[in-house]
Amino acid sequence: MAYRAPAPFPAGVSASPRDQMRQLADALSKKADATLEPVYSAVLLIAPGGATWRLTVNDAGALGTVQVPR
Repeated sequence: MAYRAPAPFPAGVSASPRDQMRQLADALSKKADATLEPVYSAVLLIAPGGATWRLTVNDAGALGTVQVPR
């Protein structure tokens, strides 16, 4: 992912400190929502034949599969 400079934060100078804090909190929340990616320890996949497999990854990046009952 390429580096992208953060967008400037346009805090209203005429706004009260409470409104400025609310604007800042909203901006941070939007940034967190935009960059948050789900993290899973395993993924279950269903093969075309109907078998269910658990896909995992180890610290070296190697993938592993184990068939699991449904």
